[in-house]
Amino acid sequence: MEHFDIAIIASYHQEILAAEWFFTIKELGKKCLIITPNPNEFNTLKKQNINVVYLNDYFPDSVPSQAEIKRYFSEHKVADLEAYVATEKSYYEQSNSHIFHYAYKYASAFDKLYDTISITTVLHGAQGGEVVRRVASLMADKHSINVIYLGEMFIPNTINLYSDEFRTVLKPVVKRELPAEEAQKIIDDKISRKPVIHYGTEKRKYVGTPLIEKFYNLIKDGNWNIIRAYFIRKKIISLDYLKREIYTRLFGVFKDFKPDEKYFYMPYNVVAESEIYIRNAAFSDPVSVTEKLAKNLPAGFKLYVKIHPGIEGHLSIEAYRRLVKIENVVPLKGSVNSFDVVKHSQGVILVSSTVGLESYIMGKPTCIIGHWPYTPYGNFIVAPDLNEVFDKIMASPKPNDPVRFIQNVYKESIDGSLYGNAEQFKLMVKNIFDMTYLRDVKNER
Repeated sequence: MEHFDIAIIASYHQEILAAEWFFTIKELGKKCLIITPNPNEFNTLKKQNINVVYLNDYFPDSVPSQAEIKRYFSEHKVADLEAYVATEKSYYEQSNSHIFHYAYKYASAFDKLYDTISITTVLHGAQGGEVVRRVASLMADKHSINVIYLGEMFIPNTINLYSDEFRTVLKPVVKRELPAEEAQKIIDDKISRKPVIHYGTEKRKYVGTPLIEKFYNLIKDGNWNIIRAYFIRKKIISLDYLKREIYTRLFGVFKDFKPDEKYFYMPYNVVAESEIYIRNAAFSDPVSVTEKLAKNLPAGFKLYVKIHPGIEGHLSIEAYRRLVKIENVVPLKGSVNSFDVVKHSQGVILVSSTVGLESYIMGKPTCIIGHWPYTPYGNFIVAPDLNEVFDKIMASPKPNDPVRFIQNVYKESIDGSLYGNAEQFKLMVKNIFDMTYLRDVKNER
């Protein structure tokens, strides 16, 4: 049986860094395997002499009924299959029958693949809730294969590692300390540059596939899941986005930002994302959360809410209809500068958002109502009961300690970067191996 030190799980689209992972790991004297459900990625990587397998080659010959599929996942400790696939279902507007069908196929494929190929660690190089990635981890647990998720890079040229999709941190096996003056420099730099986290990846060693060839390969292979996903996303991003944009302008949904008002601020997440559906399912309806918070607003205050700046941050038209009816709530466009809104606020409320990093290092009371991996690193206000949010913010909490926060985050990170240059990428990969995660992850879980 062929053995690989690490397997990188790709998703539906061609991963920009798949080849970079392979060649960097090979340069370090280790063996890497790319697992992809995309035939175009499989073909391009194969031409580059990269160890890659096409996941769909491991599909079962037949698919059982929905009831049997639910039973299958229940046996693998997935009690609620609808909740398990909720991110992808929302993101691609898929029916239960369709998504259950492919969830079973992918799970069966990974089960068979792990029986066929020896793998020490499965690594998810991108955050996301796609079913293909979730079942990759589900079956890895069954086969006692280590799992690593890469996290954000709040401190420049460092990265957090997690052992599961709920972001249980993997702590470095070496002691790491950051001097206070260095932590302060990072804070000053973050505030002056904006935003606090930037995502941008160079297309090193990346080989794309022309659009016509893409669809020819998908149709020839009968890969209707990716075809369907592609067109649904195009529809959502173009037609649905246009309808929502016209509606918000026509009915004046968004209001002007007035920094002299007394207000609290809550940023909205992208509606269809794993941060909500996997880690914070109770907050999947942001307008409902806003309605509950507005009932407890202190007299004389308003609640500013801002949709996520990305195209996918737009709410549904029905959500906007409900939002504008809430008294003392001011909806802001996603394009409004978040730093400015934080700067003039009386406090920030968030489910799970990088805005919390901005507000904390700027000294603003920062209240966490959901599951957020950074909460343990600072003296944040924690209020899972929405009725207590404003009372806790107004109760003169302890001053923020941004320097200690930076130091705490640094202690549980490794050096290197997923989104940096080639040298920073190589450093990250080297540290993943050097810190023995690929051997000892199971002991940390």
